[in-house]
Amino acid sequence: MNSFFKRSVELKLKIEKFLDTISNSLSLFENAMASYLDEDQDAFESAMRRICKLESEADALETEIKVSLYKFMLLPDTRADVLSLVKSLDNIIDATEAITKDYNIQKPVFPEPIHKDIIQLTSYSVQSADALLLAARSFFSEVHLVSAHINKVKFYEHETDLVEDKLNDMIFNCGLVSDLAEKMQLKRFISKIAGISDEAEFIGDKLTVFTVKREI
Repeated sequence: MNSFFKRSVELKLKIEKFLDTISNSLSLFENAMASYLDEDQDAFESAMRRICKLESEADALETEIKVSLYKFMLLPDTRADVLSLVKSLDNIIDATEAITKDYNIQKPVFPEPIHKDIIQLTSYSVQSADALLLAARSFFSEVHLVSAHINKVKFYEHETDLVEDKLNDMIFNCGLVSDLAEKMQLKRFISKIAGISDEAEFIGDKLTVFTVKREI
């Protein structure tokens, strides 16, 4: 068993469950966006409620992990890195909850010609975050694989940026939306989706530093 968990199988299981919870929220977020664009409000609200429930579960697990870390980890520096990583990863699931709630309240209307690109944007952003979760799992079990997963995080973040730029160009320059305020609203909501991949890249950079420290 990896040295992180020699003193606590319980801690290992909590971290794995925490990562699974975030992964599930990302899958539901992708489903929620597809339902939103299909105007299936019931399916969208169902996914949103499940995301909110998962977010609460993740918060509880984060607290439990903090307590377990202080109980079982002896090295303060290592403990601090893990605490920082867990807190940062919680931002991912927080984002899925906040975005779906904002969509439900404001109900932005996207022109049909850009629906396919919004689905692609969501997919790339989620794939970036999924790659981050794989990197986090590797950090606790197979640290030599972290770098490969971080490369995927960056790849999908870049792809997300390209689709985001394309969508903004279509909104502002292709005559699909006439009202400036509506254009700005749609741009903000597109940015919220892309922001998940930005957060994944930011956390990935932190994880790279933590990994280097472990290997020294």
